[in-house]
Amino acid sequence: MKIHKLSIPLSMTAGLVGLVACAVSCAKKNNAPEKTPESTPPPPTNSMAENTVPAAPTNTPAPVETNVVVTNVPAASVEITNPPPAETTTTAPTNEANLPGHSTVVEMSTNAPVPPANFYPATMTTNALLSPVAGGLGCTNLFLALRGGYEHIYHGDNNDSYWFSAKLYAYGDGLREDAGKNGWLIPDVDAEISTGYVPKPDRDPHPGSDTGLRFRANFMWPWFHWSTMSGDPNSIFPFSRPLTLALGPTFNLGFDHLYNGETDFRFANYAGVRLTFNRSGFIEYTVGRTEGLDSVRQQIVAELPFYESRDGAVRYFLRGLWNHGLSRDPDVLEGGVFVEMPLGLLITPEKWGDLVPFVQ
Repeated sequence: MKIHKLSIPLSMTAGLVGLVACAVSCAKKNNAPEKTPESTPPPPTNSMAENTVPAAPTNTPAPVETNVVVTNVPAASVEITNPPPAETTTTAPTNEANLPGHSTVVEMSTNAPVPPANFYPATMTTNALLSPVAGGLGCTNLFLALRGGYEHIYHGDNNDSYWFSAKLYAYGDGLREDAGKNGWLIPDVDAEISTGYVPKPDRDPHPGSDTGLRFRANFMWPWFHWSTMSGDPNSIFPFSRPLTLALGPTFNLGFDHLYNGETDFRFANYAGVRLTFNRSGFIEYTVGRTEGLDSVRQQIVAELPFYESRDGAVRYFLRGLWNHGLSRDPDVLEGGVFVEMPLGLLITPEKWGDLVPFVQ
């Protein structure tokens, strides 16, 4: 049996390998994508170039020739790839309450309103002439003064006499501050004991007036206030200074006593309303009784200052009283000129010149 062997010449094998390699190379060339000209990258930009015309290309153009076409012009729309820097200025906050149509809800406090501790201006000298006996926060302000002058009295007769007294003032400013909303219950108090002429009882065998002792304690609740800021605070005329007026109910009680020994102590009590001027003056109307004087009485008392030293050490004032009853018995009329000074003025001779009015 013959076996036929297939033999391929070596030259034919080499030619076949070259043909396959050429075919593969042509196939790769046909499948490769066409290359496009590389685009020129956009120039770097920052936040300051926003909304502005793009900068000119940085590439130096070739010498100008005829029919030269520029191919590296940047695109019309440039995308900003760099983030803008942080702002260095602070924008003022918008107050929404001021915008039109905006309603602001205000929550009311649940605490009850507290009246002011002192109803009178701090710059006003309210009896600064008086040497304080005691005082301070949480305390009643106490002042003591000496008063004296000339008085005329009419009670069916006419008598002129001297008049001398000591008066204690007690202002409840500190107590009103501690009391808070109940401060309206605390009054201002003054108490005066004086010697001079007082009316005799209407049924006395010798009616009229005679020397005696009088004591009065007055309680006043300053509930209503008005202030005037116009005026000269250094004026010697009290009514030319800034005024603070206070109006409120008043109640006073006390007694009269004659030195002749014919009558005992005769008690008096009155109630009404008082209007004060910077606490240094007042006008009051009251109704009440005085033992020994017939029927119910109506009484008007006024103390009006007309001079006060610049340092507030001395005060001159006019005082008047009208007491009228329902019977035909004569009224009681009193009037006089008085001076008020602190107790310490008597032991400081260098201050005695303040007692002479209208020369400062």
